[in-house]
Amino acid sequence: MDRTRLPELPTLDPGVQLLATDGQRAGEPLRALVLDHALGGGQVRWVDSRGYARTDRLARLAPDPRALDRIRIARGFTAHQHVALVRRLPDVVTDDTALVVLPAMDAPYRADDVSRGRDFLLRSLATVARVARDHAVPVLVTRTGPDGLGDPLAAAADHTVECRQTAQGPRFVTDDFETLVYPQGDGTAQTTLAFCRRVLAARAPAAGDDPARHEGSSPTEVTVDGAY
Repeated sequence: MDRTRLPELPTLDPGVQLLATDGQRAGEPLRALVLDHALGGGQVRWVDSRGYARTDRLARLAPDPRALDRIRIARGFTAHQHVALVRRLPDVVTDDTALVVLPAMDAPYRADDVSRGRDFLLRSLATVARVARDHAVPVLVTRTGPDGLGDPLAAAADHTVECRQTAQGPRFVTDDFETLVYPQGDGTAQTTLAFCRRVLAARAPAAGDDPARHEGSSPTEVTVDGAY
């Protein structure tokens, strides 16, 4: 193995990308992919669900605080709020947008008081697919489970990014990519967070920016239709 080679993360092509994990919560792998795009420049639009947009965890993972300035987070706590936020995406996604993120996209529509959850989800999926097509931007989604409500997310995805846990950290697999494993020198195992931090720290200098210029910055959260 070439030890001088920069650690890799999969490139997300334009279109709907489903991040599928092997039973583990997708939080750290998802945040690693988001930060990798933010470090490369461009804006990230994030419609949150299930508390994936933890700014403290993003800050712990980010090797360059300026990357967080590029992430715009909107939070929808109910199905109606989530639908409203997704409906606004065509108005806020621009040619400068590098990535759109919707973790646990099916979660808001599973609430007991939502009678038309599948219809709402399909409507939101149609919107994000149009955004991906019109702006040639990757839209990264996850689902809470492979069932009647989660299956449309898999069906709508143009590509699937699998994340499998190994002793050395997460292993990403796509149709044309597989993570090269960088084991610890002493043979010990790494956690997902440790592995992602190591990869992002190695890749950050490639962005070519001066991290000190934005010290003390923090990510921005926006309010839309009553959702934060």
